[in-house]
Amino acid sequence: MSDSCAGFGIVGLGTWGENHLRAYGDVPGCRLVGVCDLDGDLARRRAEQYHVPFWTTDYRELLAQDDLDAVSIVTPDFSHYDIALAAAQAGKHLLVEKPLATSVLEAQQIAAATEQAGVLLMVDFHNRWNPAFAAAKRAVEAGEVGEVQMLSLLLNDTLWVPTEMLSWAGRSTVAWFLASHLADLARWLTGQEVERVYAVARSRVLAARGVNTPDFFQSLLEMDGGAVVHLENCWIMSNSQPNLFDLKMALFGAEGSLYVDMATHRMMQKYTASGGEYPDMAVVQEVQGRYSGFGVASIRHFARCVQGQEQPLITPGDALANVRIVAALHESAEKGEAVRLR
Repeated sequence: MSDSCAGFGIVGLGTWGENHLRAYGDVPGCRLVGVCDLDGDLARRRAEQYHVPFWTTDYRELLAQDDLDAVSIVTPDFSHYDIALAAAQAGKHLLVEKPLATSVLEAQQIAAATEQAGVLLMVDFHNRWNPAFAAAKRAVEAGEVGEVQMLSLLLNDTLWVPTEMLSWAGRSTVAWFLASHLADLARWLTGQEVERVYAVARSRVLAARGVNTPDFFQSLLEMDGGAVVHLENCWIMSNSQPNLFDLKMALFGAEGSLYVDMATHRMMQKYTASGGEYPDMAVVQEVQGRYSGFGVASIRHFARCVQGQEQPLITPGDALANVRIVAALHESAEKGEAVRLR
């Protein structure tokens, strides 16, 4: 790694994949080398729109590009393993959308391959760049609320997400898709590791619609420092909600409390013939022709790490811990009993 120009590629060009294109395009010293998507028309359009010289439907062809230094993997969670392993073996630095993999063994193998190849591995837990959660983290570290006693984190999606937005929802779960975000926040905000989990899941609403995946997970995490964390994740929130997601936090310390509302904060309210909405003002926004927000800030951090300008704020250890936690939630829900991690 050096301060010289670095070449980047993206595998997976849906909504979030486009954010990677937007992010890299604004980092000095970054070159967009190529893009890949199973949908060839989409790959071609994205390449033309963002002036990327190479596009393909086969990630192996992208990894074979000599001027490619790093790759973003922005594909469905269950498909990360093969692409990440191939990228590491090709000597490319990796930014992987959460979670790193959908099994502990696969996550361990990816981490081992990147260590052997001497390349960076970072999972895009972008809520660490979320201004509200970053402020909460500073307050906890400064001792403003005292020792953390209890933390409640909620991240839900409307029914539209698993039934229409994600064609592959039946091959994943709301825990891999959403609880992975919250499990990382639980460790990061408390500064504690998870000792034991207990989770309950149900499969009724989505199963009746032909989507074979749980409707929700309600989970308790016991931390090694004494804090207790509650996670709520569902894919069955009403489509009449003003936003397709809801994200909230309540943190209680021995001397104070903190609250976050990322979905219904009403920073902007929009009412049109198609209905009401509280538009996102923090994740990704175009301001004066440039993209800003925590959704692109984490990606730009990775780009600067590849260039040797910064040290990764998210480690392979963070990625592995996250997979272990979410895998344990599934095990607990299936067995109907608590699962110990440590």
